[in-house]
Amino acid sequence: MLEKYKKEYSQSVNQYIIVDFDGIVKESDDIIFKDLVGQNIATVHPFFESVHSALQDIDQTHVFSCIHLTNPKNETIITDIIVKTFDGKQLPMIVILDLTIHYNNYQTTAQVRNESVINSQILELKNNYLQEKEAFKNAFIANFSHELRDPLTGILTFSDILKKTNLNVEQLNYLKVIDSSSNYLKQLIEDILDISKIEAGRLELVINPFNLRELLEDIEKVFKVKAQQKGIELITNFNDNLPAIVGGDTLRLRQVLSNLLENAIKFTEVGTVTFNVSLNQIRAQKANVHFQIKDTGIGMEKDHLEDIFTSFSQINSSQVHNKGAGLGLAISKHLVSLSHSVINVDSTPGEGSTFSTNINFKLDFNYKIKKKKKETVSKPKSDKKYSILLVEDSEITQLSILKILASKGNYFLDIVTRGEDVIPRIENSEFDLVLMDIKLPNSYGDEITKLIRKMPEREHKKVPVIALTARVFKDDLKRYKKAGINDVIKKPFDEEALISKIEEYLK
Repeated sequence: MLEKYKKEYSQSVNQYIIVDFDGIVKESDDIIFKDLVGQNIATVHPFFESVHSALQDIDQTHVFSCIHLTNPKNETIITDIIVKTFDGKQLPMIVILDLTIHYNNYQTTAQVRNESVINSQILELKNNYLQEKEAFKNAFIANFSHELRDPLTGILTFSDILKKTNLNVEQLNYLKVIDSSSNYLKQLIEDILDISKIEAGRLELVINPFNLRELLEDIEKVFKVKAQQKGIELITNFNDNLPAIVGGDTLRLRQVLSNLLENAIKFTEVGTVTFNVSLNQIRAQKANVHFQIKDTGIGMEKDHLEDIFTSFSQINSSQVHNKGAGLGLAISKHLVSLSHSVINVDSTPGEGSTFSTNINFKLDFNYKIKKKKKETVSKPKSDKKYSILLVEDSEITQLSILKILASKGNYFLDIVTRGEDVIPRIENSEFDLVLMDIKLPNSYGDEITKLIRKMPEREHKKVPVIALTARVFKDDLKRYKKAGINDVIKKPFDEEALISKIEEYLK
């Protein structure tokens, strides 16, 4: 049986043909093409007309690769053809090698390889595009928020100044609206920057010891007022067995809890919001604390529970009371994930929602909270005037700082708007402090500070430099410090933030 199959299906794929010098076939084994003897080889395929010159060469071998022929079955075969001549007396030989399978396999392999290379290049282009898009977005957000902070600084500053003037009740009410809108805009800018940090992987927790109960009580005071203004009740239950001092990021914990409480109050028209905090367990120098915020608000469908944690996403956006950019819960989810935890949510339409999370805090009974000393800062004496150089191109920020310092009566303010004018101004004057905007036309405040630190006169190069900027990423702060900047005032700032920081360096 095996021999029968071998005879039936196995065959040589090479044909050997002897021709004379004019191309007439003298002998052939008829493996591929039959009955060629006596015919001109050119009858097999027009290609063979081109081998006539090769037949005249003496003792040469010519190889023609990837020649497409049509066999007697009317099938296209791919061949290599060898034309071998000898000493001029012996007749030439033509060998036809049927390499169809070889070439097809090679073509398939090459096609797969090419497709793989193309797909890899497409993926690389997509990645480059996404990276460029992400970089553009982050740069746009940073620059746009920076531009927003200057006018916002002006609003906050002049709002504070207006409060100190003689206003009637109606004007004070208008001022409260301005303050409320300004604070909302300020928080919105912070949220957008946080989302930018999250997507860039630059948002990190800063672990320090803090008093957990004091933090919870501070949050309670703020949101009891907000709940009362909404006409609902905030109920708090803080277990007595909560550890007093824990290690964690107090700023980010406050942000998470505030976002959840803000969300609960916003979506509750009638009833209560309950804020529960309890201790799950203490193990391996860690305290696991359970936070739960429950409301009697509008609730949500189960299909929408994941959507609420997506940036710029809102549920029931058609309802009047649902305002906001949809960032708070997305930020909270990420902040909680940095502590290797999750936010759980359970909700029933028309009955309310419950948000909860379990967070681990470090426990170290050697923790000591650094208490802020009251009046540790030496305030400028009333009989002494301090000279301050402001490097700032924004007229709004210039006017804001001018008004704040003028109201104190202890400062002379000199203003420079261009980076190239800073060093000459310092050389020709004596300043007690420099307020330096980081983003200036055609220059940057940290680079200018480096030049100040290289000045030959000790009193010049040692002058305190405080940056005014919205760029306060971790990498930015490292760069400022390396440049010789002493401290940072984050835009937008108010009178208290500005004066306290100035006074700290004018001891």
